[in-house]
Amino acid sequence: MSNITQLEKMHQTAASLYENKDLEGALKIYEDIIKIIPNDEVALSCIMDIYLEQGDKFNYYLSRANVNIAQNKLEYAINDTKKALDLDMDNVNARRKLARLYKVDNKNLKAIDEFIKLLELSPSELDAYFELVDLYMKEGAIESAISIAKKGLEEFKDEINLRNMLAQLYFKANDFKEALKVVEDDFLKIKILLQDEQNEEANECLKKYDSKKLNEIQEKSYHILKAQYLYNTKNFKEALEEIDKYTKIATCDAISFQMKALIYEEMEDEFNAHLNWGFCFKLQGKLDDAIVEFTHAYQVNPNDKTVLIELAKLYMQNKERFVAIEFWEKVYAIDKDEQAKEILAEFYYSEGNFEKAEQFGKIVEKKEENYSGLIDKIMEFFTKK
Repeated sequence: MSNITQLEKMHQTAASLYENKDLEGALKIYEDIIKIIPNDEVALSCIMDIYLEQGDKFNYYLSRANVNIAQNKLEYAINDTKKALDLDMDNVNARRKLARLYKVDNKNLKAIDEFIKLLELSPSELDAYFELVDLYMKEGAIESAISIAKKGLEEFKDEINLRNMLAQLYFKANDFKEALKVVEDDFLKIKILLQDEQNEEANECLKKYDSKKLNEIQEKSYHILKAQYLYNTKNFKEALEEIDKYTKIATCDAISFQMKALIYEEMEDEFNAHLNWGFCFKLQGKLDDAIVEFTHAYQVNPNDKTVLIELAKLYMQNKERFVAIEFWEKVYAIDKDEQAKEILAEFYYSEGNFEKAEQFGKIVEKKEENYSGLIDKIMEFFTKK
């Protein structure tokens, strides 16, 4: 409540100063309001009006761009920022704004061009290196991403985040040797070593840590990396135990299911391998792939209730209702599952198969039965005619 009162007072003071032609005083207060609420449209509009009155066309266009951003009119904001740049091509703030606007508007190639121009104007713009790497990766240009990250490190030799980002890029490009040269983060280093099958070196790094003394994010990384080490060294049972420790913290995610699937493949446990691949693909949104894997699991064990339910739900998501119902019937046949019973009852009722609906517990009102019987008699009459 106090914040609202403070803002109201600030607006009133700024408006009074504006009316008394103290434009600089009003401008300062409106800028303070924007620091508190960046999208305050009244303050943004007043700033725009002040710059117009002062004849400052450059800042007028930039402030009008801010009004359009607040109203989610990105194209207008882009055009206003370009107009500002027409007046001052070397302005770093305007160039940065245009680059970010293009990125938000999903115009990645134009955003890349603008961030490059920004770095030509000001090589010390640290955020621009990260933005460019992100944009290059979205465009699938990993070599360009590596190149710009290296350029950033030339400018910021001790920037740890840049070093780790470059290590990640080398890792994705399977250049483990270069990744290990620049990496700073211990867990990322272990990940690279494991992928490069330098298992004992990775284990020596893991031994430095007591999982009970790590924060939640570090502990998750520790257990998943330990599982990968155990997988690499063929200790499959212990690897599964580490994944269980991981899922107690992180819940089951695509990574944990993927690792379990790989472990079960090595253990030649066909059913659990397909089951875990199914859950992995499902969490990744790859529904067709998930159906394929759950179907393989079903073929190995046709009576596993978990698999049957997953197939029923996935087919329902794919709008294949009749196939889904076949699997719900298989679920119901195992143990008279209540959820399956309810779904089957509603399905057959919606299809007009009242006899089947009643078998699954749906109460069909008498008038519906009479109506159905009346339709049958009318059809019979016309058939005879």
